[in-house]
Amino acid sequence: MKNNENEEEWIEITVECPDCTRGRVAHWKKSREGKHPWRYHLPCETCKGNYATTRWQPKFCQIEGCEEPASHKCSGVFCTANGWVCKEHWKEENIGYSDGGFVCINCWHEVGSGGH
Repeated sequence: MKNNENEEEWIEITVECPDCTRGRVAHWKKSREGKHPWRYHLPCETCKGNYATTRWQPKFCQIEGCEEPASHKCSGVFCTANGWVCKEHWKEENIGYSDGGFVCINCWHEVGSGGH
């Protein structure tokens, strides 16, 4: 899918492989009797060593349990997935954390705008 095609309805997300660590899988080889086994790494067979892949998905809120269409993208460090949230999970913050004065609900709670 092209970047400009349907960009109002689709978002590009990065998915990490759940079966490896940065594209590598640890294996153990037995040594001679009485010696410790040694560890070596091979590329992951699931992701072929790529670790993270990019794919397109419909633009829905990425807060767990919410299925509303996403309308805002948060750029904070506490965002889930790629930070796309619906209007309900887009909050005004009052401590100067963001440039625009709005953040997703996760960042809003973590930086203290939620009152803790």
